[in-house]
This record gives sequence, C-alpha cells and structure tokens, in this order.
Amino acid sequence: MSELTGTGGFADAVRALTVGADNRAVVDLPDRVGLAAEALGAGPAEIWLADYQQRSLVPLSGGEVVDIASSIAGRAFLSAEAVEVERDDHFVLWLPLVDGVDRIGVLELEFPSQVPLASAPDLACFASIVATKVVSGALRTDMFARLRRRRDMALAAELQWQMLPPLSSSTGFVTVAGMLEPAYDVGGDLFDYAHNGRFTHFALFDAVGHGLESSLVSTLAVGTYRHSRRRNDGLLATADLLDHTIHDRFPDSQFVTGLLFILDADTGQLNWLNAGHPPPMLLRGGKVVAELETPPRPPLGLGHLMPEPPTPGLHQLEPGDRVLLYTDGVTEARTPSGDDFGVERLAELLERADASGYSAIEVVRRLSHAVLDHHGGRLADDATTLLVAWHP
Repeated sequence: MSELTGTGGFADAVRALTVGADNRAVVDLPDRVGLAAEALGAGPAEIWLADYQQRSLVPLSGGEVVDIASSIAGRAFLSAEAVEVERDDHFVLWLPLVDGVDRIGVLELEFPSQVPLASAPDLACFASIVATKVVSGALRTDMFARLRRRRDMALAAELQWQMLPPLSSSTGFVTVAGMLEPAYDVGGDLFDYAHNGRFTHFALFDAVGHGLESSLVSTLAVGTYRHSRRRNDGLLATADLLDHTIHDRFPDSQFVTGLLFILDADTGQLNWLNAGHPPPMLLRGGKVVAELETPPRPPLGLGHLMPEPPTPGLHQLEPGDRVLLYTDGVTEARTPSGDDFGVERLAELLERADASGYSAIEVVRRLSHAVLDHHGGRLADDATTLLVAWHP
C-alpha cells in the first residue's frame, strides 16, 4: 500500500480529487474518487449515500442498497467512525462521509493489507474532502437526489426539502439535529436554524392542513423567519413580521403554529416564543423533567386576534441539557387500531435513547423511525422532530 502520510499517496489522492475539479462534470466524481483511491494504494472505491429516511445506504454505482441498521457500512454511518473488516485476501474499510456533523453516507475502500493506524487521520481527511465534493456537487446535479429516493416524492415534499438546512449541525457548544416524516409526502412541517456567533437561532413550523398549499405557507414562514433573523430582529419583531406576512398572503384563515428560539451558547440562556404549538420537552440528567411553558399566543398569521404580544419565555439551561421540539403529528400518530403514539411514549423513547449514549443526531433518527413504525409506515400527518443540545 502507498504511504499515506507526508507527501506520498495522500497528497496524490487529494490532487486527484481537487486539481482541475472545477472544469469537470459532477457526474465524474466516482471516477475521480477511484483515481484518488489508487493513489492511496486502494482498490475499488464506492460512495454510499443515505436515503432520505436514513434507513438505507445507496451505492453511487447503482447497485443494491444495504440496510443501515444491519450492515457493516451502516455501522460506520451510525457511529461516524471508520470500520475495517478482513475479507479473504484483502481488507475493506468504510469511512463515514460527514459534512461537519451531518451524516451523508459512507466511503468504501479496499486495501490489500490492513490499514496502519497512523494512516487514520489522513484517511479521515480524505473522506471529508469526498463528502465536501458530494455536498457541493448536489447543488449542481440531480444525480444524488434521484439516487437517494427510494420512491416518488410529492411536489409538496420537494418544496419542503429544498427549504431545509442540513439535518444536523454543531458548533462545539450547541448541536442541532432534525428529521421530517413522511419524507416523501411531508407537506406542512419545516424547521430552520442558524449559528450566529454566540447565539443559535432555531425554529419549528407546522402549517395548518397538509399538501401543496400547506407547503407553500410553511415555505413562506421559513423565508420570512430567515429574513427577519438576518435583520437581527428580536423574537417579538420576528413573530410580528410572520403574522403580517402570512395573513397578507393567505388571508383565508391559513396559519402556522410554531416555536421560535434563541440560545445563548455562552451562558445557556434560552429565550422563546410559542405560537399555538405543543410545548417542547426538556431532557436533563437522562430524564424529561419539564415541558417548557410560556404565555400563549395565537398561531402565526393570527396575531391580529391578540390584544398585545406576550412576553417571551426565559429558561436557564444546565450543561448537557437537551430540548426536543416536535409537531403534533408525532404524538397524534395512530396505529390502525387507533392507539396514539402520545406524549408519554415520546418522553420514554427520548429517555431511553439518551440513556443508551446516542448522539443528538442518532436520537432524532431513532425517534423519527419509531413514530413511523408505530403507524405501520404510513402517517396521516407530518411528524417532525428537532433536538437541540447544549454541551459547553
């Protein structure tokens, strides 16, 4: 195997990926990764991308998909750590493809001998470059989006996914992770966030109804929220702008329930507004200790019905606290026999996942799958979760 450190194979691999890449088609990425893998002394290379529900890994070559929960490749995806396995006369290495902390897939490499431990940092860096190429390439081609779809996506869901930020992000002090279900039919739920210096802004929206019209309303809500946030408006001013914008464009009783938050990452001070939405859960020390309550106000778009705006809520987080935001489609998801998923079941699953030591990113994935599985794989309403962890 080529030397991976210093100016040897690693440098050649990086050049194969980056030099002249601006003049090459995105669809050539698998070939470039293959050439780069040769420079590393590896044999065949395969890029695996997670599907929209994060249940399967799909090979870029178009072969058979593998299940995330039961495959070796899935183990690398879930742990965000490299996994190496000996097979016959060679070794297979799966490297997680991560954009920041956002898991997008796995890179599979074959080596004739066991990979030296000293090569691990270079290989992780190489996989990070590949992940960056996938993320940036997805902005210029439909190839990756088509591959990740396990079935047709509704137009409303297409609009929702286009408005989403990366599903997870971290600053070192704050981690944000979210999931939308049903991934291919979602039509009214959205979340958004931004790390702005010491402050992390995050929000969850649920437009009334379901389908294309609801998707248009929630899309407008997120666009308005970003506009106000980037003007550095406070919570009350942001809610006021959302009220007027939604009411002016959709005057026929269209509205959006929502939660607007600002977290001071230095101090753990949490400020928020609740606009007709289920209260978020506070997880502390492995237990759901409270629902965060604040003076109620009408849903966004109906603010003209209140005499005066309520005072935003204020709560002091403790290190390690996690705050779970969710839409009513989570707790109201029912089995064919009419059994609700319920708030208590959600709290129990949240505590159980936390006790297992899962990251916030994996907790949200498991919660989302639990809700969908509870309903037999089909939801009557959108079910969205957003988990925010403060870990100074």
